[in-house]
Amino acid sequence: MADNNPNPERERRILEAAAKLIAHYGFDKTTVSDIANEAGISKGAVYLHYKSKDDLFDALIIHEGMKMLDVLIQRMEADPDAGSIFALYQHAMVTTYGSPLVLALMRRDARVLGDMARRLKDKQFTLDSDFIRHELVTQLQAANVIRKDVDANIVAYVLAIIKSGFIMIGDFIPNEDAPPLDEVGKTIGQILERGLAPEGGSDKQAAKAVMEQFLYMTRDVLNQHRGQSL
Repeated sequence: MADNNPNPERERRILEAAAKLIAHYGFDKTTVSDIANEAGISKGAVYLHYKSKDDLFDALIIHEGMKMLDVLIQRMEADPDAGSIFALYQHAMVTTYGSPLVLALMRRDARVLGDMARRLKDKQFTLDSDFIRHELVTQLQAANVIRKDVDANIVAYVLAIIKSGFIMIGDFIPNEDAPPLDEVGKTIGQILERGLAPEGGSDKQAAKAVMEQFLYMTRDVLNQHRGQSL
């Protein structure tokens, strides 16, 4: 970022304008001038915050990830049954569809990402790393939330398969033909609960503690990436 003390409100407008335009037109077809016009500021003002469009895009990924995480935390806090990885998965999948840019990033959508797709080809989005998935499953097994007789790597892999299918399903079934996302997420959560919860049910208090630690750890990771190149 070019400015160590940017105007937060102006920065927010730039990022929201960029998210809207890039998700609609794609990274390659969206210019800094387009973003400035959408934000209602001058092109020069954009460069007070970001030295280049690539630099802006890096910040935008973190911004959208933080927004998605905030919504996820709110959904989890409002759900009395949120003390399990199954509820986390339910809410995470639904929340992902609330950010077209994050969804495009997870899908590696070349139309949206354009030239940035090559740069991101070998990188995992911060909220979706293999390490985080495996560590979370391991912690939930230790907290008696997930059955311990199933290998953590296999559980993490199965969850990744379900997530990937949920993200890519739009390529096979049009959105207008799909059931409501909340209902789909809830059903997936129930299936996972019945298949992976230990006999007698999960320890929801222990699960809630692990979930909170995981979500705030993810927030810390995103904060560490602010102003850094992906």
